[in-house]
Amino acid sequence: MTEPHPTARPSFDVIQYLRLIAIAALIAVLATLVIAALFHAIRLLSLSVGMELDRFEDAPIWLRSILPLVGFLLLMTYVRLFRVDGRDVGGTHTLNRIANYNGEFPWRNAVMQFVSAATALATGFSGGRDGPGLHLGAWVASTFRSRLRLTRAEADLLMRVGMTAAIAAGFHTTFAAVLFVAGIIKTEPMSARSFIPLTVAAALGSVLSTWLGVDQLLVGTRFYSTLGAVEWLLVIAMSIPILLVGVATMRLVIDFTRVRGPLYARIMVMAILTAGLAIVFPDVLGLGFDTLTALEQDRLKVGMLYLVAFVSIKLLLTSASVAFGVPLGVIGPTIVNGGALGALCYLALSLAFPDLVVAPVSLYVLLGAAALLGTVFNVPFAAVVFFLELTMNLWLTLQVAVTIVLAHECKIKLWGTQSIFEARLAAQGISVRNRNEIA
Repeated sequence: MTEPHPTARPSFDVIQYLRLIAIAALIAVLATLVIAALFHAIRLLSLSVGMELDRFEDAPIWLRSILPLVGFLLLMTYVRLFRVDGRDVGGTHTLNRIANYNGEFPWRNAVMQFVSAATALATGFSGGRDGPGLHLGAWVASTFRSRLRLTRAEADLLMRVGMTAAIAAGFHTTFAAVLFVAGIIKTEPMSARSFIPLTVAAALGSVLSTWLGVDQLLVGTRFYSTLGAVEWLLVIAMSIPILLVGVATMRLVIDFTRVRGPLYARIMVMAILTAGLAIVFPDVLGLGFDTLTALEQDRLKVGMLYLVAFVSIKLLLTSASVAFGVPLGVIGPTIVNGGALGALCYLALSLAFPDLVVAPVSLYVLLGAAALLGTVFNVPFAAVVFFLELTMNLWLTLQVAVTIVLAHECKIKLWGTQSIFEARLAAQGISVRNRNEIA
């Protein structure tokens, strides 16, 4: 009786792997060019009405209050022209197409995403470029799928490549972008070999976007000090407000997603609300990166009341805008809100323990931004690496990693393992489970 032969492992094809890396690099370059084009389209639209990018507070009241209404009319024109609903674009749409439509992306949705995102951000709607970036990066990768003979795993990897390049181009991070996309896309298990194409794509996206003039999210501070034992305990306590804001973000997005009604009515409500806030509190309009950078550099001398109002209104406005169908993302606003929350914690701790808080406000801003990102999107390790890439201080990163991971773990106990993308799709009755779990 002969013994059965053990199952042979598939051989590793070096030539095919190098070919895949080359394709990944090409996709990364093309995706970065699209992201740069989107950024400059937003900038040119802003300049065309006599306003600097994302500087709504500097514009005349009459201009900033009328812009959201003009944006509403243009968005409805695009919907009529392309026949694409505002919820059929963005990050959640991207996850849905990868999980349930074999990675096929209609060109109409991609064009609608580009023009509508540029218009919405230039006219003051609260949101980020990240959702459009994920969609456009995956769409670029999908155009190669029909032209190349790829396995399902290879095609899935190239989708991640396009999305990773887009995130890296938008936020000027490399390894954090790789880990972020790896954390939110769960249709295929990641292998060790996948990280080289993803890292190449992230590096190209980050470098090329800088050359192409895409603005940075933050001017990261290079910290050469670390936290003392007592202040470290205070920083760990920041996980509580971060947890509460993170859960509130997910709850609001889900509840607003369940609101029914015609698309024009939903976006008209957001246009009117945005126009009203443009009169009294223009800081919450658009991306909000200018406010975050000012907080990080300690140039914005504001009090606790301002920060409470900013976090609350930005949270409400962004959650409603994205859930109602405004074609924007939530990653950027989540980082902005986290940074503002970090500045708020700094002011509160400084008042309560004036002799114990020694670290600069920039540390608290960066920590809040990273921790809220990890909590809302269920990517704590990407958030830790995000903080490391901004500060370039390994020991300090290990210290604040406790806060980031603790906020995330508490969120899992209260909410579960869903990211905001998965929760929003679940609210629409759409599943994005791993393909191996569906069989």
